[in-house]
Amino acid sequence: MHKYVWLLCVVGLVAPACARTVDVEQQKTALMEADHAWAQTTTDPEKLTSYFAADGVLSPQGMPASVGHDAIKQSVTGMMAMPGFALTWEASKADVGASGDLGYTAGSYTVTVNNAAGTPVTEKGKYVTVWKKQADGTWKVEQDIFNADAPPPPPPAPVPAAATTKKKG
Repeated sequence: MHKYVWLLCVVGLVAPACARTVDVEQQKTALMEADHAWAQTTTDPEKLTSYFAADGVLSPQGMPASVGHDAIKQSVTGMMAMPGFALTWEASKADVGASGDLGYTAGSYTVTVNNAAGTPVTEKGKYVTVWKKQADGTWKVEQDIFNADAPPPPPPAPVPAAATTKKKG
């Protein structure tokens, strides 16, 4: 029995020393800094996409999700090519799990594009981004989702059947 007590004591002394301690507040700050740096890339699809993990997902409102760098780059390139495109965002909150390898940022965004008449139209909304710490210590986006504060516009009125039929004659 004596040898088992000794083993339990050794395990009791060594296990806490082996446990990884994470400065969660420091990681929250790092995450806010990563989000802020990412927000400076809104005119460069390559740089913006580089913040996503290889299997990252972009989930914009009213569009299918884009999974992986190629699909995300294609989506953001299309968005940035829209006439009058301008995007800004700012994180208002970050949180990191106790393990220090998973966290999220949340905040608000403003995007402007020109409508069909060429008039700038601005949308304001909110976002949540899930980040995962990589083996090299950098934070990468696993999931980014955003949506507008305003409700979507109403659907167009149906065209009366009489207006769609041609008279023969």
